[in-house]
Amino acid sequence: MEKSIKFKELSQRWLSVSSLGKTYTYQQNLQSYINHLNNGIGDCKVADVKPAHIDEIIRQLYIENPNTKKVLKNIVDCATRIFDYAIENELIYKNPARNKKKVIPKNAPTKIVSAITPEQQQLVIDTEHRAKIAAVIMMFMGLRTGEVLALEWGDIDLVNYKLSVNKRTQRISSNKYIVTEGTKNGKCRYVSIPVNLGAWLKKQKDISNSYLVIPNRVGELQSPTQWRGLWKSYQNEINYTAYCKKCADVGIKPENKHTPTGIPKIINTFSAHQLRHTYATLLYISGVDVLTASELLGHSNIEITLKIYTHLDQQFRELNISKFDNYIQSDLDIENI
Repeated sequence: MEKSIKFKELSQRWLSVSSLGKTYTYQQNLQSYINHLNNGIGDCKVADVKPAHIDEIIRQLYIENPNTKKVLKNIVDCATRIFDYAIENELIYKNPARNKKKVIPKNAPTKIVSAITPEQQQLVIDTEHRAKIAAVIMMFMGLRTGEVLALEWGDIDLVNYKLSVNKRTQRISSNKYIVTEGTKNGKCRYVSIPVNLGAWLKKQKDISNSYLVIPNRVGELQSPTQWRGLWKSYQNEINYTAYCKKCADVGIKPENKHTPTGIPKIINTFSAHQLRHTYATLLYISGVDVLTASELLGHSNIEITLKIYTHLDQQFRELNISKFDNYIQSDLDIENI
C-alpha cells in the first residue's frame, strides 16, 4: 500500500475489510461516517492529516448540522479505526483521531426520542388502517419495527396472553429484508399482552390471509419501500381522523380525504420508534421497576433502560414543578410581594 495514498482511497479499502460479514445497515452507517470525513480530509494524503483536521471536522459538523453527540462520537470512532488501519499497514506512526472524543462539545445536542402525546395515543386506537395492528403492538408491547415485521401469528399466545419475540428482519440490500432468528441483542423474550387487547388481536388473526401479522398486500414479508409507504399512508390517515374530529367539534362537514386541495395538518406525525418509547413511558407511569422494564423492552443491558427512566424522572419532575408554578400564579396573590 503506497504511502502517498489519499484518505478517501484508504477509507474505502478499510471499509471493504471491516464490513465483511456485517449487515447491510452496518455498512451503510460506516459509509455515512466516511462521507462526513471525506468532506474534510478526503483529498488529503493520509500522512498529512493532523489532529487539527479532525478538530475542524467535528467543529464544522457541530456548527452546520444538528448532529447528536452519538453521531459525532461514531464519526470520531470511525476515523480512529481507519487511522489504526493505516498504522497497521505502516503508512503512519501516530493516530491523529485518537482521543478526539474529548473535543466533542459538551453542549452538542443529544437526540431524545419522545413518547407520543395522549391525543396521538387515542388516534392510534381510533384510526382504522392496515398499519394499525403494528402500531398497537409497538405502543402496548414495545416491539421494535424489525420485530413487528417478522412477527408471526404463531408467536402470539392468545390463551395465556403472551407474545414471543424471537426473530427480526435484517436489511440485506437497499430494498430487501430477510428474517433472522433472535432479536437485536441476540436474546428472545416474552411480552405480556394487555388483556383488553386479546379479543381484538384474535379478530385480526381471524381475518388475516397470512402467517405474518403485518405482511404486504400479497401476504409476504414487507420490503423497506413497502413499509415506508405503509407508514406514510398510516400517518396521513391518523391526520385525517384528527381532522374529522376537529370538524365534528365545530359542527362542519369534513372534506373528502382525497380532495385536490389536501387535508390541513392537524396532528404531528410520529415515528414507529416513538411508539416503542411510548411503551417504555407507560411502563414507567405504571410503576414497573426498571429491571422488569429492561427485560420487556429487550435491552442489551439495564443501563439503556436506566437512561430512559432517568430522563422520564426529570421530565415528570418538571411537570410536577409546573403544577406548583401554575398554583402560585393562579391561586396566590404574589403581585405585591
